[in-house]
Amino acid sequence: MSGDLALSSLDPSELTELRTTVRAAVSESGYPARARELEAQSQSPGLDSELWRLLADDIGIAGVGLPESAGGLGGLAEILAVAEELGATLAPVPFLVSTVLAGQILAVCGDPARPYLERIAAGEIATAAITDSAGRVSEPECVADGTALSGTVRFVAYGASASFIVVSAITADGTELFVVESADASATQLDSLDFTRPSATVSFVSATAVRLTFDGSGAEALRHGLDVALLATAADQLGGAQRCFDMTLEYIKFRRQFNREIGSFQAIKHRMADALMLVEMARSGLDRVTWTPSEQFSVDAAVNKAWCSDAYNAVVAETVQLHGGVGFTWEHDAHLYFRRARFDAAFLGDASFHRGRIAALLDW
Repeated sequence: MSGDLALSSLDPSELTELRTTVRAAVSESGYPARARELEAQSQSPGLDSELWRLLADDIGIAGVGLPESAGGLGGLAEILAVAEELGATLAPVPFLVSTVLAGQILAVCGDPARPYLERIAAGEIATAAITDSAGRVSEPECVADGTALSGTVRFVAYGASASFIVVSAITADGTELFVVESADASATQLDSLDFTRPSATVSFVSATAVRLTFDGSGAEALRHGLDVALLATAADQLGGAQRCFDMTLEYIKFRRQFNREIGSFQAIKHRMADALMLVEMARSGLDRVTWTPSEQFSVDAAVNKAWCSDAYNAVVAETVQLHGGVGFTWEHDAHLYFRRARFDAAFLGDASFHRGRIAALLDW
């Protein structure tokens, strides 16, 4: 297991209750159908602030997986359970970016990071500017000299809504991590294929930064946060893929052609069987890493992200196709999941990128 993140602090019944509570809160707020309204949103696009307050304050998901000393609770199992339910309902909230990615990076940065962890656990939105111009985590795009940080990072999720930003930067000691308050950065909102996942280009010009790591230790903290975020993204993809499979199965049971339900056609059965295999393999991969401590956590994270990216894209494509004409319409939810699948696949590196990482990590 990477870092100090526990597997779980809840028993199975409590974990089920957490899942049920999160899904009910998001569903009762009108999602996934309400996601269509986000396209026309001019202020804080892609963010439902009221829903985030409900989930963060009343249910407490903003602190999931964070250290107890900072107001956090739970471990990896809770992170993945919440991520899966948010993925199934397409909730437009920054859990994946703020609590998981930024939060897990900060969680291994020691005492300098504690005030920022407390802010995240209290519901403030944080993000991480750690990607290159293609949205992958590789060499930092920023440079730091002392406490002054400069550079531009594209595809920063929730970059225009965050209160503060965790930034990886090149220093004389190597890659180190810093925190910059949003008031000291400039964020330009980008158009996003997925209404529920906004991104921005964030620029820093000699921005005042708080240094979190020293002596080149930033790379290890970054790796830990990335690994957990990749698994959480895979869980988001699993939730979406499962929802797509379920609504397609429901549709083919009542849609009739040639005086028969289309689900009785052999060709449809084969396609649904293939889709089910993709979903179940994704679930098995996440179950394994959730409940079994791993000595190759980074490899497991990359494997799950690569598999779930391809699986979600394939399942949602079948959802659109098997719904026929209605599956292509604005009124149907299929295109909303199609958009999320495409965004998730590219987030923090696509399947090909992570297969390359797997090969490098295993010295192939």
